[in-house]
Amino acid sequence: MAWVDSVEPIQPFLILLIAHLIGDFVLQTEQMALKKGHVLAWLILHASELGLITWLLCWSVKSWIVPVVVVVFVTHVIFDWAKAQLKGNPLRWYIVDQSGHVLTLWICALWIVENADISSMPLTQWLPEKVQAMIAAYILAARPLTIGMGLFLRPWQEEILKANGNGSKDCPVTGLTRSGEWIGNLERFLVLTCIFAGQYVLVGATLIAKAVMRHSETSRPDQRK
Repeated sequence: MAWVDSVEPIQPFLILLIAHLIGDFVLQTEQMALKKGHVLAWLILHASELGLITWLLCWSVKSWIVPVVVVVFVTHVIFDWAKAQLKGNPLRWYIVDQSGHVLTLWICALWIVENADISSMPLTQWLPEKVQAMIAAYILAARPLTIGMGLFLRPWQEEILKANGNGSKDCPVTGLTRSGEWIGNLERFLVLTCIFAGQYVLVGATLIAKAVMRHSETSRPDQRK
């Protein structure tokens, strides 16, 4: 079909990616994230949630959507179970896991372009491709990057806890609960918004402002860590 020939894989890929980000990060609870790798019921529930969201965003009862939903379901079962069994650096397996999901979605997008008419997808009709990309970017900045940064910084956080007596009554760890996550999200949202608006100078200004605000801490030997 002429329509299929004119469609780029990025169009269905963005929809599949948004579905993945919503199901794997926005709607996934902390309890589900902890238990899905060890309790089969939680793993099936999580994979089913991803399949359902994929179907809802594609919003098609045609037969072509069935293989895509099945692939999303099966790959989440396999990847999430395998990741829980792997030992070693959790950041490495987190990156491998998410890379595997993204690669799977790209292959699905290539298959959709060759075998289906995506003009009936609601996001294709309602939202321009650029808006879809922006939605995906903001979700990426809010959750996947937050988790990735947490895993990256974990060794230093543990070192700080050890230096402070592991948060004991004699040497409590002070600070707002999860404040770093919220501050990091706000910083990433600000930088991302500046990039979308073409205000690259403000990105540099944000980095300079943060460096100035943290100078009082980094200049004190007892606060450098």
